[in-house]
Amino acid sequence: MDAIAVPPSLSRLSGRIIDVDSHESMPAQEWVRHFGPEVRAFAEASAQHDPLDKNHNGVPNYAGDVAPIGPDIGSVKGSKAPGATDPARRLDVMDALGIRRQLMFPGGIGLFGFFLTLGRRPALMPAGGDERAIGRRWLELYNDWAFGVARLSDRIRPVMPLYGDTPKELHANARRLIDNGIRALWFASGYLPGGRSPAHPDLDPLWALMAESGTVGALHGGGEGQFLMSKAWRDAPAFQGYRSSAEFDFDPWSMSIYHLPTQNFLTTLIFGGVFERHPGLRFGAIEVGSHWVGPMMESMDHIQKNFRGASSVKLSRKASDYMRSNVRVSTLYYEEIDVWMERYAGLDDILCFSTDYPHVEGGKGALGMLHDRLARLGDTVIDKFFVTNGELLVP
Repeated sequence: MDAIAVPPSLSRLSGRIIDVDSHESMPAQEWVRHFGPEVRAFAEASAQHDPLDKNHNGVPNYAGDVAPIGPDIGSVKGSKAPGATDPARRLDVMDALGIRRQLMFPGGIGLFGFFLTLGRRPALMPAGGDERAIGRRWLELYNDWAFGVARLSDRIRPVMPLYGDTPKELHANARRLIDNGIRALWFASGYLPGGRSPAHPDLDPLWALMAESGTVGALHGGGEGQFLMSKAWRDAPAFQGYRSSAEFDFDPWSMSIYHLPTQNFLTTLIFGGVFERHPGLRFGAIEVGSHWVGPMMESMDHIQKNFRGASSVKLSRKASDYMRSNVRVSTLYYEEIDVWMERYAGLDDILCFSTDYPHVEGGKGALGMLHDRLARLGDTVIDKFFVTNGELLVP
């Protein structure tokens, strides 16, 4: 299909654009057909449309993935949108938007299955049974569907939730996903992975597996939890040996995240030396905004300079350098990214484009809107934002 939805201002990049956030958005009416009778009760409870939730999976009288793909495709939203269900049609949507490759996060059974494994019960979930076990089973069913999507085309990269109560279980589950063609894993950013700080050496085999296989880690909105209920995030050798007082804990993790909780996971990885030990490991922070990235980089460098203390991890570079080399962050369509790029050195190497298709949070006409916002910064910045920055996550 021709790139019928690419604004003239971006035509030179048509077919090269990288999209680091989209979603499968299959209507609940299709879940039993794709995932089997085990999901029937939840599918029936979810099938009723909620007019207040424009991303709701319930589509009464669903006629199939047949909606036309036109020049307005960048403004079409919801589970009735083209390619919300059928990955073959998703490729046509990508062509229309000039997108070369795209990360695709789960919706429906995959999303709610992940939440169940984390102890989060969906409001429409019928009562009964071991809900964490049900969540794991739903993820098994969803994984099988996603493996087929990964085989269909290298252009669509399903991002699969990674669950496990221990580092060993996380590693085994990651190995199975990777062996079946999955190239991106979703970590719930507010939960200790495998019950450990992300900086703990017990997770090094997982990080090594991901780095060596080229598998990306993703932190996506919706997995935040309540991480400040636990101080186990700093339970790693990198954060030991610092003095404490009644008011403050003077280790890099604590000093950096008191006022920036959404940055916790990445701060732990960086100051815990994970990217130092595994330079090939890559992470994306997706659909959590980007207003915090510049201040975070500035703050980390300040903390690193003034609170070196007794850390067993001596970073060989500035903390902010690991953001530039190992991390990418998606933006929201309304953010003042041009102003922030001017204000913070190196931010233009980190921020990247996403559609959030077909969710409403992606906005309408985002391609043209974001291009116009960045136009005054020149073609080099525009190329980074729409193409090269995202290639770190979707090579």
